[in-house]
Formats: sequence, C-alpha cells, structure tokens
Amino acid sequence: MTTMLKRISNFKFKVSSSEKGFTLIELLVVIGILGILASALIATIDPFEQLKKANDANLKNASVEYVNANIRYYTTHSSLPWSDPAVSAACNAGSIPTGLALSAAAMSGCISPLITEGELKSGFTTVAAVMNGIIVSGSTNGVTACFLPTSKSQMRDPNTRYTLSGVITAGCVSEASTGVSTCYWCSL
Repeated sequence: MTTMLKRISNFKFKVSSSEKGFTLIELLVVIGILGILASALIATIDPFEQLKKANDANLKNASVEYVNANIRYYTTHSSLPWSDPAVSAACNAGSIPTGLALSAAAMSGCISPLITEGELKSGFTTVAAVMNGIIVSGSTNGVTACFLPTSKSQMRDPNTRYTLSGVITAGCVSEASTGVSTCYWCSL
C-alpha cells in the first residue's frame, strides 16, 4: 500500500510541476502575432480616411439640407430668399455670386429667413467647419451648394464632377489615388 501511495504522490507532483505556465518565448510569439494582426487591421481600416469620409458626409448632408430648405422656401413664397422683396435687402439682391462660402456675412441674411420660416433649424449655423466648406451660388430661380471632397471614396463618386458653380465638366481632375481633386460635389 505504501508503494501505491508513493506512486500517487509522485504522479500528483509530476502533474503539478508540468503546469508552471507559459514560457517567455511563448508569450513573445503570441504578442508578436497579435501585433502583426493589429497593424494589418489598422492598415485596412485607415482611420484618417474614415475621418475624411465623415467630414465629407457632414458637408454633403448640410449642402443637401440647404438646397432643400431653399426649395421649400420657394414653394411657399414663390421666390428664393435673395429674390424675395421682403428679405432681399438683408440678402444679396437678385442672386448670390458664385463661390460665396455658406458662412460668409453676406449669406447670414439669406439663412436667417430660412430659419425664421422653419425651413432650417437654428443649429444649422453652429458648425463653422461645415459651413466654411460649402460654397453656394444662386440666381433668381436656382441655388447650388458645392463642396470639395477630401476622402478618396467621395472623390471616386460619379457625382463628384462639377465646377465650383455647379456646371458638369469633363476637365476636372479627381485623383483618389493621389488625393488631389478639382472636382466638386454639388447639390442642385
């Protein structure tokens, strides 16, 4: 019986001594593999491109919202804010010059009636980075809001093919691979 107890105790000792944990080399190999996977994931996602896409999405949404607000205003007043005799003095009388930034002082008189009439929310003008990125041009019967995209995916968008004034052109350059673009995305 004592021989049997010795065998059992030796067995237990051997089992517990073989379960010490990971060696330093095993830990370094696992950390190295995780580092390679993390760097591949970061290279695939490209966080800076994601930020540019988010900025372009904000500009696109604000451009569309501004144009739609003017269309709604036109529906109820039969004129755009800069052509409306009631507000044309506060806005540019007759038309908006091509290439005027949405946040420019001249545009505040054109945005105020849209906010007063409930076509735009009052918070529309609070994001300066978005407002500065949108270029507006308009006439007595139309408005165009454009922005120059910064993300590669927006540069490749087939609707990124306009000049600053909202005219489709074949001569603009939109190189998503180099990050250079002279083509604008416009909401007409």
